[in-house]
Amino acid sequence: MHNYVKYISAILAFTAPLVASAEPAVTTSTNDPMVMKIYPDGTKVVVRWSEIGKAVDNGEKHGGAPRIIAYDPGKEGIVPIGQPAATSTAAQSSSAPLPSASSVVMTESPSTVGNTTSPMSDTDNYGPMEGFGFRSNVGVAFQQSQSGRFAQRELYQSVTFQPGIRFDIEPFYNVTDWFSVGVEGAFIYNTIHSIQFQDVSVYSGGAYLGNGALYQVPILANVRFQFPSDGPFRGFCGGGVGGVWDYSTVSLGGSNFTNYQWNYAFQLVAGFSYNVAPGLDLETSFKTLCTPNPLSQADTSGSVFGSEQVNAAYSYTVEVGLAYRF
Repeated sequence: MHNYVKYISAILAFTAPLVASAEPAVTTSTNDPMVMKIYPDGTKVVVRWSEIGKAVDNGEKHGGAPRIIAYDPGKEGIVPIGQPAATSTAAQSSSAPLPSASSVVMTESPSTVGNTTSPMSDTDNYGPMEGFGFRSNVGVAFQQSQSGRFAQRELYQSVTFQPGIRFDIEPFYNVTDWFSVGVEGAFIYNTIHSIQFQDVSVYSGGAYLGNGALYQVPILANVRFQFPSDGPFRGFCGGGVGGVWDYSTVSLGGSNFTNYQWNYAFQLVAGFSYNVAPGLDLETSFKTLCTPNPLSQADTSGSVFGSEQVNAAYSYTVEVGLAYRF
């Protein structure tokens, strides 16, 4: 018995140093492993799997919701806050303790961020700001009264018009986001309201003045200056020069008269546009068409619009329309 006790004592004396020097094993629960959340801006956060479902993480501070992957401390090389970095991967895997359930944050290097999709910009898409486009407009046209003299400039006449209508089409090219050029064709129609000869006035539909109308077809080379804006609204102004085909008919005193002439004209325009879809703008504008010297050829000398001297004619239009940018 005494020898048996001595044998047990010898075994304990031999194993005691080994037990004292051994480190406790680090284990992780297989039911609650560590996982890593990687955000779009490159931030990494290590947490336990049980914490994922406790709150919704939209990643407002890091550019969007994270993606979740399994955490491998030897591969990722993330060192818990407050601990010195290990000198090698082997040392990390053998001696670095596992991070606690609290977050451990680390920003990825530029080389690793390349595989992560950046968050979408909140800038609206207004479509191409340069290149070709097509514009169409319609509106109410107000023709200013035309006055002049005939019969060797001894007699005075003035023609007043009803509000009419104007249609426009214009292919254009946006040289930059603030300057464009185009060619505009239009059709303007106004009926005659009354005609004044000296101190006598006759009205459309009466016994002396049956009816009459003025047709105008301007063709203009236009330029437009647009004010760049960060929003959907954009103001613009511009002008154009070219020619206008003036054509008039009138039934007066039982006779029908027709007058026509190509005349020089210019136009001024101002308005604003609103982007309703990428490449599509809703526009509203005010246009002034001027014919400085609206002389006309008449089939009968001294008829209406066949005057020897006519003052400048103005047509004012308020329009709405659409502009397509390709």
